[in-house]
Amino acid sequence: MMPPIPALVITYHPTPEFFARLPLWIGQLDRLLIVDNASAPETRRRLEQASAQFEAGRVHLLFNPQNQGVAFALNQGFRWALDHGYEHLMVLDQDSRPASNLTRQLLHVYETHPRRERLAILAPRIQDDLTGEPAPLLKWSGLLLRKEQPRAEATQDVALAITSGSLNNLSIYKHLGPFREDFFIDYVDTEYCLRAQRQGYQIAAAWNGILHHRLGNQQKRQIGRLTLRPTFHSPVRWYYIHRNRMAMYGMYALRFPQWAIYDFSVGIYAFLKMLMYEDRKRQKIKAAALGIFDGILRRMGPISPHRRAQIEPEELA
Repeated sequence: MMPPIPALVITYHPTPEFFARLPLWIGQLDRLLIVDNASAPETRRRLEQASAQFEAGRVHLLFNPQNQGVAFALNQGFRWALDHGYEHLMVLDQDSRPASNLTRQLLHVYETHPRRERLAILAPRIQDDLTGEPAPLLKWSGLLLRKEQPRAEATQDVALAITSGSLNNLSIYKHLGPFREDFFIDYVDTEYCLRAQRQGYQIAAAWNGILHHRLGNQQKRQIGRLTLRPTFHSPVRWYYIHRNRMAMYGMYALRFPQWAIYDFSVGIYAFLKMLMYEDRKRQKIKAAALGIFDGILRRMGPISPHRRAQIEPEELA
């Protein structure tokens, strides 16, 4: 039998719905670590009050004095799990809502996996809250990446998985090394997935393990029968996306050309949707250009105050 599973959730100004979901998470897991990335003092008090409702030791809180990014918080959580003797760790997003059987389904697929010692990540099926449909899995298919809606209980050869809802092998994490903290946000999970596969590890998905999740800030737009979903990311997010994309191409485009082609086409598509539907177009175009420039020069880490002022001057006025 597999040992107990803890979970990590990273919070940043969580909504009231987050606190309502805590009992559902605790009911499926051995322990829950909440890493808060410098939310307001009132939010921290609410987290302390919420954790006190559960049995002692079931919820552990870690408050970061400043937001050092998603990757930094992920590494804190993975090290915590290792320090407490766990072999696996589930990661949840503060906005995600796991089905009542998520952990059970993940464990079942993991225990029956033919090469579980090489399985770095076991992903759930993401049920997109915006569309009401399951998000397709990305699988390797020759020289291309293919989107697939599988029906098998377990799906092998998955190319990419988001961190939310994933079950992670901690011994493999120790071998691969930490998440890239210099990315701060965006492409953190993609980089880890490709790094794992470059070293011969695998990613699989448990199709019956369902996680309800909204993929970004997408909003639905209709052109006749064509449905588009622009992301409505902030200009600063556009900076991070394009900066980290350039860094990723430098690291992985030659080893995984299928991924690079797919990612480039997704980027062009997102850019066109932004031009058609989103606000602050000039700022986002400038943010993307500066991000590409900094990514080529490997200027990583949190966005500098100078760059932020260039991209969002009215925010600092």
